[in-house]
Amino acid sequence: MIHKILPAAAASFLLLSTVVHADTFITPEIPVMVEMSNRDVNRIVCPGQMNDLIFSQEKGLTGHFSGTNAFIKFKIKEQGEEYVYADTPSELFVVCSDAVYTLLVTPRDIPSVTLRLASPQGDSFKENLAHYRNLPLEKQALQIIREAYDGAYPSSYRVSAPDVQLTLSPDLAIQLLQSVEVDGVGLRLKKYRAQSLKQEAVVLDESLFLSPLVSTSILAVAVEEHTLAPGGTTMVYVVEKKESEQ
Repeated sequence: MIHKILPAAAASFLLLSTVVHADTFITPEIPVMVEMSNRDVNRIVCPGQMNDLIFSQEKGLTGHFSGTNAFIKFKIKEQGEEYVYADTPSELFVVCSDAVYTLLVTPRDIPSVTLRLASPQGDSFKENLAHYRNLPLEKQALQIIREAYDGAYPSSYRVSAPDVQLTLSPDLAIQLLQSVEVDGVGLRLKKYRAQSLKQEAVVLDESLFLSPLVSTSILAVAVEEHTLAPGGTTMVYVVEKKESEQ
């Protein structure tokens, strides 16, 4: 069954009706290494109420929080006529919705950074269940594929960047860019980039990804562009149904 669902030209969607088996969000309790600007103000977004910020001022950090946001800035020192920017890593503990997020921050000469915190797991389950309430399985798959296409996920999703190479065809270089877990609902989305390795046009069909190398519980596959010029790329979205969650 093929449905036109994505705004890109020639995009389509393959739902396997016989098979029923989101800027990265930061999860609580697990220390995460992040980079922040050492010259601009950085922002941290909490999915609920921001409760507290704990950091070492001796390492050149300043910050404050209000509502659902926190703002972090590295101090800049003056030495004569020159400015010296922070380069010492620091620990930053963010208390958001009464959960603690541990950030191991490295200051870099980069523009302002916005970090988004994921909801604690209990809240994530509730938010995801509400997000998908009363949607049949086909529409659940459509919804997460649309969100992946737009690059905008709810904060209750768990998003990671595995960066794994996959060999499905000698004509294509395939890279797993993103894995998105929807806890409580039992969905997982994998976002791939496929690039043509041939000197002539390559036709890419959803059925190529119906492979155990991709998943043994595939629910749906969507390809943005089916015909690739030499060296051309497209995105492929695979939705799988995870085992039942309690």
